[in-house]
Amino acid sequence: MGVPDEKVDCIVIGAGVVGLAIARRLALEGREVLVVEAEDSPGLGTSSRNSEVIHAGIYYPKGSLKAQLCVEGKNALYRYCEARG
Repeated sequence: MGVPDEKVDCIVIGAGVVGLAIARRLALEGREVLVVEAEDSPGLGTSSRNSEVIHAGIYYPKGSLKAQLCVEGKNALYRYCEARG
């Protein structure tokens, strides 16, 4: 099997929640993106086994970077969902 002639700007390994979000962001910025997934369909790896909750940072030490990022991520997700109905 030879090397294909096609070229892409970015390759994202994994078609789970994070991989697809990254691929979408890169594509929206105008990049040509290839997503590579080992499973038969997207979201069947780790994304299918997580707790599927929006973390608010309560499990981490108050003021820690992890707690701060959880709160920022939660707020960003709520804004994103609100803007899109």
